[in-house]
Amino acid sequence: SCHRKYGATFSAYHSNTGSPHPLAPPSAPPRLSTPSGGISLTEENGDMWIGAISVGTPPQNFTVIFDTGSSDLLLPSTSCNSTCDGHNLYDPSQSATSASLNKSFSLSYGGGSTATGELYSDNVLAINQTLGAAVSYSAGFEMPTFDADGLLGLGFPQISVYGQPPVFQTLISGGALTESLFGVALSSVPGKSELMIGATDTGMYNQSSMVFASVSLQAYWQIPMDGLSRPGLNNSGDVVIANKTSYAQAIIDTGTTLIITSDANAQKYYAGVPGAEVVSSLGSGVWGVPCDLISSILPTISFGGRAFTVSSSTFNLGKVSDNSTNCVAGLAGGGSDYWVIGDVFLQNVYTVFDVGNSRVGFAGTLIAWTFILLTCIHFTRTWTPPIFRTNLRVAYRL
Repeated sequence: SCHRKYGATFSAYHSNTGSPHPLAPPSAPPRLSTPSGGISLTEENGDMWIGAISVGTPPQNFTVIFDTGSSDLLLPSTSCNSTCDGHNLYDPSQSATSASLNKSFSLSYGGGSTATGELYSDNVLAINQTLGAAVSYSAGFEMPTFDADGLLGLGFPQISVYGQPPVFQTLISGGALTESLFGVALSSVPGKSELMIGATDTGMYNQSSMVFASVSLQAYWQIPMDGLSRPGLNNSGDVVIANKTSYAQAIIDTGTTLIITSDANAQKYYAGVPGAEVVSSLGSGVWGVPCDLISSILPTISFGGRAFTVSSSTFNLGKVSDNSTNCVAGLAGGGSDYWVIGDVFLQNVYTVFDVGNSRVGFAGTLIAWTFILLTCIHFTRTWTPPIFRTNLRVAYRL
């Protein structure tokens, strides 16, 4: 769940900075943790974007999810038990640049997925980097549920459970990048998803439409949200869930599929929508809406003074079950007072994560028209609850 993922990194923030994170629940205790180019991302099962990286000398190849909601690099190792079967395994004994740090780790992610193992340093994307070599994966990381080998966190150092600089910060400090930023394009259209490191891909977005919002606190990619609303039904006025006076904070998270908020906000969002109901069998706070109504309640989210409307093809995640007339909606409860903005929204924009200027940018994508072609797919597909909901295809060019 979102509570598990952010609970663990809230604790890491407290441990790394000595102060509790402002968004953390008061009861959350501190927990001590025992080069420019594009990476082409491929979509898996409509809910996960995966890219390739090389680790070690000579290179060992792995697939990872690039997750802006965490900050650590995790890979399965050759010392892992049967829970890592089917994954490519990192073998430190076969790398001339590998060194054990003689420390263990324990990581927790959304959906209750966990991993434990040992910390190493090795060559990652042509730099020396701390990584976690797992000796055990929970069920959420096992094949075939989890197709990627591991995860690469793109958050700030303050939430590193390892207490070490994340990959992107190591690239910056090593002088490997022309700009201290990365751009993300997500799409269900093959070949249209990309992680661009150290630059943005200007062929992917409308440059004149770019707006920025400053990071509120360097930990997560947390920014103020100007507003969130949906159209009212039967010619009624817009249903406003958040505006500037609500001082809403949003975490921009490529490692989460849904738009997640508190149960109270979700109930307000779906109030008055005939047939809308919580589908607890699919996960905490997940809502189902009649498939013939879901395109009438699409959210509009505002950042940096500009409004972005989520498309029907990304908001409609498919039928609740094969014989259901309800479809899973892309905004869910089960969260906290802050918002988590996942791939349901991010597929509609080009996103710039600007580390150097501590800000997040959004622009209209030049491939938005392709979402129209996908509407029928989302109406006929049965939705499967996610472990991680990230759809990235990465293009990395050194």
